[in-house]
Amino acid sequence: MGTVTFCYARSDQNRATTPATSLTTQERIYASAFWPTKGDAGADEFAGEAVCEKCHAGIASLQHRTPMYHAATPATRLALKAPLKFQESTFSYSVEQGSSGSIYSVNSSSTAIAWAFGNAETGQTYLLKGSEGYTESRLSYYTSLGGLDVTVGHSGQVPSSPKAAFGHELTFETAQRCFACHTTGSTLSNVFVPEKAVAGVTCEACHGPGAAHVASAKAAKRTETIAGITNPASMSPADSVDFCGSCHRSFADVAVFMPANLGATAVRFQPFRLERSRCWGKTGDDRITCIACHDPHKPLVRESAAYDRNCLACHSPGKSGSNRQPASSSTSSASAPSCKVATSNCVSCHMPKVQVPQTHASFTDHEIRIVRAGAPR
Repeated sequence: MGTVTFCYARSDQNRATTPATSLTTQERIYASAFWPTKGDAGADEFAGEAVCEKCHAGIASLQHRTPMYHAATPATRLALKAPLKFQESTFSYSVEQGSSGSIYSVNSSSTAIAWAFGNAETGQTYLLKGSEGYTESRLSYYTSLGGLDVTVGHSGQVPSSPKAAFGHELTFETAQRCFACHTTGSTLSNVFVPEKAVAGVTCEACHGPGAAHVASAKAAKRTETIAGITNPASMSPADSVDFCGSCHRSFADVAVFMPANLGATAVRFQPFRLERSRCWGKTGDDRITCIACHDPHKPLVRESAAYDRNCLACHSPGKSGSNRQPASSSTSSASAPSCKVATSNCVSCHMPKVQVPQTHASFTDHEIRIVRAGAPR
């Protein structure tokens, strides 16, 4: 597989529905020296996770427990405790451990699993390697089921042939994007090299290649050390959310390229939903960026009460005023109306869980709002 170049056009119709602060990931890639999934850095520009850990052992240890770190599992590390079976009309499926790795079978035909994408917290989809590229398995493992069902995005209709029963053959561009978000260093010097990918989202997937940063640190060159690595925490609100949106989908990514994936389906695209919030404003609000509530170096906090402090920082009891004015680092002291119903477990009402079609899971809706029964999503 060789070099790939992305080129997209934005329609006037979709542009009108996209906040001026949000750009598509490809626009960000072209305009930025480093952006997640860009893939223009050479192998010699990466320091490697082991080198990062020498100075950042505590952070690295915590990050190893995050879903992002386990976003991909190579076949050599995919251990299935028991065979997984599924029946669909005349097609009998199984996913099981073979003598030389994990095997995906349809009737009497089998193929080796190359990778599993997803950490199995919600589910896990298998990538099958063929002579022409990768195939996304028709069936995925869903944790809530404890078994297999049709992969999100695949048709619910019975496959027309045994070949179709194995799954969708991915285009070169789609395979590259999948690896870019689930692994680290799968594209080097703009060449897709999945065989060199490091499983999961490691330090340099978000902070950029670190060799120059490490060299400057060893030479005690403070200014160069800081400049040699990307710090997402220093970004503007819109840049910060689009940064996370490079994999979790920015508002523009969904509005421009995925208009069919709106409604409940889009709830799993958190940056898109967040920027639909009234309190996001026209230029974004640094108090409600992704990293304002979530530390990407730490395991996800699931207790709703744990986020009350973030909500009450703006919506403290007794405060008045409007939350419609956009905030930035210079205006983040602006107050917002307090909730008339409660001052605890705020997200359970204003960011409810939504069952997303085909996923067999509920996702937190990041569109912060007063949820009204029957209102469109």
